[in-house]
Amino acid sequence: MSELTDLVARLERQVGEAEEAHQIAGRLSDVCEELLDEIRRISFSVSELRFELDGYIADCDYSAVQRATYEIRGATDGDSLLPILRQVLLLQALRDGAVLPDLAAIESLPELPAEEVAHPTLPLEELLRDSERELEEREASARQIWCDEGDEADLEDALHEARTDAIRDRATRAGRHLMELCEYIIDELCPELVTSAENGNIEEALETLAAVDIAGKEAVPAYEVYEAALSEQYTNSPSSLGTVGEHLMLFESWLGTQ
Repeated sequence: MSELTDLVARLERQVGEAEEAHQIAGRLSDVCEELLDEIRRISFSVSELRFELDGYIADCDYSAVQRATYEIRGATDGDSLLPILRQVLLLQALRDGAVLPDLAAIESLPELPAEEVAHPTLPLEELLRDSERELEEREASARQIWCDEGDEADLEDALHEARTDAIRDRATRAGRHLMELCEYIIDELCPELVTSAENGNIEEALETLAAVDIAGKEAVPAYEVYEAALSEQYTNSPSSLGTVGEHLMLFESWLGTQ
């Protein structure tokens, strides 16, 4: 009878330990999922900012574009996201009974070779070069159209309009580049980051997060190109900036009275 009692007690103890282990595994899974949700939210945050940028750029609202730019940088900052990813990788290994990753290997993001950095870029020099080439084509076309004697005034108007359009198009393209950068992060990098994190693929997850961080850093110089292009547009034609242009003109007028 005592042996049966001991057996029952041992079985009850084992069942209790199994239930406790199951509860611990469940808690680990819950925490992992919460942390993974933070990784998944990167795409959602950048998507919202990309949507907002569309409206800000259409309105030539450069201050709102600047604010969104720094929010993009914040949403993709590797220093802030690495601790989250590190916890995901460690907790997944604990939950699954796998070998824990080398802590030194997940302590920092890897440096990516230049050839592996594929996010879109738009240096100011490239923007100006392409714009000047397009302007030359427009001017050549205008000269072909207004080539008769007495067309001088029409030709002058056409050339002025071509120059104005080219300057406006620079700002438009620079603004579009900011949105394309967001789209690259959303469509190309975030799915890879989420999948590698979910699968516990340490090397791929760290490399992808490094790519996200680098792409996010590109938002600030991209805004600077946009700001330079928009400033040129304002100088050339303040009214082309709509309400923002009107406010700037009023502010300049007020400064002139001080």
